[in-house]
Amino acid sequence: MEIPTVSPAVLDALADATRRAALAELVDSGATATVGELTETLAERRAGANQGTARSGVATARADLQTALHHVHLPTLAEAGGITFDPETGLVAAASDTPFDREWTARLVADHPDVTYDATLAALASERRQVVLHELLADGPASDRDLAAVVAAHERGATPAAVAPSVTEVVELSLTHTHLPTLAEAGFVTREPDGTLAAASMSWRSDPWVAASPIGPWAAPE
Repeated sequence: MEIPTVSPAVLDALADATRRAALAELVDSGATATVGELTETLAERRAGANQGTARSGVATARADLQTALHHVHLPTLAEAGGITFDPETGLVAAASDTPFDREWTARLVADHPDVTYDATLAALASERRQVVLHELLADGPASDRDLAAVVAAHERGATPAAVAPSVTEVVELSLTHTHLPTLAEAGFVTREPDGTLAAASMSWRSDPWVAASPIGPWAAPE
């Protein structure tokens, strides 16, 4: 049972506005930069958006940004394959021919620089959660057990009927305690009066990157 999904590693790496901004700058420039140079560029953009901030505050924010880039954001992007980064030299560049080097990622990064989009990407950054959304959008409200059977079948390349009940139970625990609450908190799903789960109205489905991505066939509205 195969359901098209987007790489959770890519979505997780992009689920932060600073990382999206860093990747956009590196892709646009097409050049290798130092962490310091990248910091300057991103800090100038932030300063332009936050005019009136005291100089001391700007300097502190710039130092904090450089530290976060070097120790958190650039290593995360590099580990996911979006960039090349040498912590010793501080040299960083966009990578080519990777899952990030796609039309849908370019659209996502360009269209959603805001931190408000972080939660949407974080909620989508799980293959299990994507499969749950596919099932709810395709077939309507479903019980946790039925959703678990579909997820287990997807992961095993089988049909739900072929999945052992014990396996479904383990997956159901994962959904109930982790993935379904995450989807509910993001506003992607709701509980029906009979206890089943239903897809909510999700504005992100109409975003251009969705239609261009692997999940477009089932996630983008018709």
